[in-house]
Amino acid sequence: MRFFILTLFSILLYTAVQAQNTCPPNIDFEQGDFSHWDFSTGTTYSSGVQNVIDLKPDATDTMSIRHKIISADPSGVIPLDPYGKFPQLCPYGGKYSVKLGNDDVNAQAEGISYTFNVPTTEDTFSFTYFYAVVFQDPQHSPYEQPRFFVTAYETGTGNLINCASYNYISNGQIPGFKHTAPNSDILYKEWSPVSIQFVGLAGKQVTLEFKTGDCTLGGHFGYAYLDVGSGCSNILATAPYCIETNALLLNAPYGFKYYTWYNEDYSKILGTSQNLTLSPPPVTTGKFWVDLEPYPGYGCRDTVYSIVTPLPVPDTPKGKTLYYFCQHENAPPLEATAAINSDLLWYTDTLQPGSAEPLIPATNKAGTFYYYVSQKVLFGCESFKKKLTVHVEPVPVAAFSASSTSGCQEDNVFTFFNHSTNLSNPTLQWDFGDTSTLLTKDTVQHSFKDYGRFSVTLKVTNSGVCENTQQAIITVVPKPVADFIYPGTVCQNETVLSLTDQSNVPQQLSNINTWQWMINGTPDNVQNPASFIPPAAGPIPVSLVVTTDEGCVSDTVTKTIEVRNQPVAAYRLDPPLCDNKTLHLQDASWLPATVTGEVINTWKWQVNNTSFTAQNPATVFAEGDYALTLQATTNYGCNSIPKDSFFHVFPHPSTSLHVSDSCVYRTIKYTATDLTGLVSEWYWDLGNGQKKGNHELTKYFMNEGDNAFTLYAKTIHGCTDTIHRPLTIFKNKAFAGYDTLAAKNQPVQLNANGGNNNHYTWSPPIGLSDTHIENPVATYDRELRYRLDAVTNEGCDAHSTILIKRYLGPDILIPTGFTPNRDGKNDALKAIPVGMKSLDYFAVYNRYGERVFYTRDFTKGWDGTINGMPAALTAYAVVAEATDYTGKKFIKRGTVVLIR
Repeated sequence: MRFFILTLFSILLYTAVQAQNTCPPNIDFEQGDFSHWDFSTGTTYSSGVQNVIDLKPDATDTMSIRHKIISADPSGVIPLDPYGKFPQLCPYGGKYSVKLGNDDVNAQAEGISYTFNVPTTEDTFSFTYFYAVVFQDPQHSPYEQPRFFVTAYETGTGNLINCASYNYISNGQIPGFKHTAPNSDILYKEWSPVSIQFVGLAGKQVTLEFKTGDCTLGGHFGYAYLDVGSGCSNILATAPYCIETNALLLNAPYGFKYYTWYNEDYSKILGTSQNLTLSPPPVTTGKFWVDLEPYPGYGCRDTVYSIVTPLPVPDTPKGKTLYYFCQHENAPPLEATAAINSDLLWYTDTLQPGSAEPLIPATNKAGTFYYYVSQKVLFGCESFKKKLTVHVEPVPVAAFSASSTSGCQEDNVFTFFNHSTNLSNPTLQWDFGDTSTLLTKDTVQHSFKDYGRFSVTLKVTNSGVCENTQQAIITVVPKPVADFIYPGTVCQNETVLSLTDQSNVPQQLSNINTWQWMINGTPDNVQNPASFIPPAAGPIPVSLVVTTDEGCVSDTVTKTIEVRNQPVAAYRLDPPLCDNKTLHLQDASWLPATVTGEVINTWKWQVNNTSFTAQNPATVFAEGDYALTLQATTNYGCNSIPKDSFFHVFPHPSTSLHVSDSCVYRTIKYTATDLTGLVSEWYWDLGNGQKKGNHELTKYFMNEGDNAFTLYAKTIHGCTDTIHRPLTIFKNKAFAGYDTLAAKNQPVQLNANGGNNNHYTWSPPIGLSDTHIENPVATYDRELRYRLDAVTNEGCDAHSTILIKRYLGPDILIPTGFTPNRDGKNDALKAIPVGMKSLDYFAVYNRYGERVFYTRDFTKGWDGTINGMPAALTAYAVVAEATDYTGKKFIKRGTVVLIR
């Protein structure tokens, strides 16, 4: 959808210059506010093919965005419309105009109205208003377009006043609309006057109303500017007689499409424009008639008359009279300022009619030209014509050359030669682009302090008005920077040493065309010298000097290239090399002893198709032939020459061994077998070191325990097979027990103490509770020897007997004397319970009743000492208590003599 702008309109009611009457107060807004005016806001919409503006009173929008007073700012600057760039303040009115509406959309509508009484003495009452409008043109139907609407009606009845309604849209019949830019959909119409006449309404109350509305579809805006004049009259046309200029002016009202002027008796048509100037005047008294035909839909056709009235000639308009332009320049319109209530008229020839459009001077030719401007009071006289002088100066053709377009920064001097033409009182200004300028007409010289590209400009000005410039780029080349690169690490006998030029000219202001190398004392003059591989380690000094196309020479850059040492790969293999032995690859690579800061830190081993990276790798290889390669690398990445060799891995022997766990006191035979036929020597280690022997060995053990051993079988190449075997010697610990004494038929608990790993047989079975358990009970009434035969799970056997003596009992046996002289006989005094289950206690007392010994263990006795000292040789009282196998307590007392 296309947009269309109608310049905001401003309505100015302006009176004819004759017969001034009192106008309604503030109808011209000259109070600077909206006093006596009423506001309304609302919306617009389409009803069928009719446009409807629906407004409601709104007293809150005073000085707001939809009803706004327009005036100049405190400095006198008049604001311009943002679209049409015309003044928002009416140029024909006073200090104030009004803006009605804005460039918001959404089908907004605004209104402003004034109600007044037509004087009872005036049957005909006239206004002239001025308006400007800005519309978006959406290419809608006319009833949907943004609009500005003017109407008048009798307040009491609401009846419209005939020929007083105007409806302005952008694509209507009114001429003068302009686009804000090519192909723009915003149009505007600058300030234009329109006259309204109220006839036959004397004494009636009339309302004058102005409305604006957006497009009814809500997407496009429309707004207007308006102003109303400061005087009111009953005259629409005038015929001022301007005595000073000897001219008669015929002025018709504004806003009609066609005008036809007649003399007083209609016998002659005098002209068809709104305003006519008759000089000399045909008459100086009387009247003239004018036929007014409106634009379709904008008023009614009418005929009015004007009366010849002598009026003064106004002053010429204000403005400058002297202009300077350059040849072929796009000159702006000439300017002048008309007085209030006056129009400007422009002339290229004083004998031809003037134009309301400002003149644009022609500049296609150089020279001096004259134009004229006057001002005409609305419905009054035209001033004398003010002469405007326009000088069109020739445009110089600036041209210059330079001694050189580039040069070295050091000691530079450039000469510039002026070749400019088409000159007229010229001045020359040089701008060297480095903040330096110079005014001269001559050839100049200049030195540049800094390097770079400088835009040198020559500006030639004719007569101080027209100027032309030429520019040239001067390149000031700095000293080039010599530089080169080479590999980060250079290794002896390995690295291809390439010296790559990296020299440059700062900002790329020139090119380098000469290189002077010195490489380890050897000169070269190519950009990138031939590459080579250094055969020896150590420093290589390299220097470079470069020169540009202009001969600018760099400083000398010198770098020392360190050639790093090549390591020597070496290694050793310790025999024997067997397929069952871990083979240790032992690095022996080296660098010269005098080298510092360089170490070997990387190793690459290759054994057939297997790779290793450890310094000393270790692994097991199968029997066969192998190719071995080692390459050593330093911390600088320098690689050795690969070290190559071959080696053979021999097979190991395979043996087996037959031996079984056994028991003490038995002969054990160890038998080894050579499964591969490679064994040449046998070595046995039975826990006391290796001893050479043969494939068989016999051994006899007296003690039980672990007797692990190792067998080594060795080939003629030193390859071995090792068998490590545990060997356990077992012992059957079953024992029938020591001979014992018991009462007749007293149960005696036997205990072999051989554990669960034994199979027991007691014999004879007489009196035994079980003959095949570890701990049977023997109950018998006479003496009997029992035999125990036991065999362990491992096959170890044990055989023993126990004699059980029987007596009448039970009893506690206590001797009557003892001799603790340490001869091994009767050295301890003991109480022996016979036929007893347990000894409860045994105590010894001296003659003073002091206890000197006490025990509850029948195996322990008194040694004849008291507190570690030998006791006296005397008699001592003894008391013992025991419990028999039936639970009965038994006490025995007596006297014992200590003898030494």
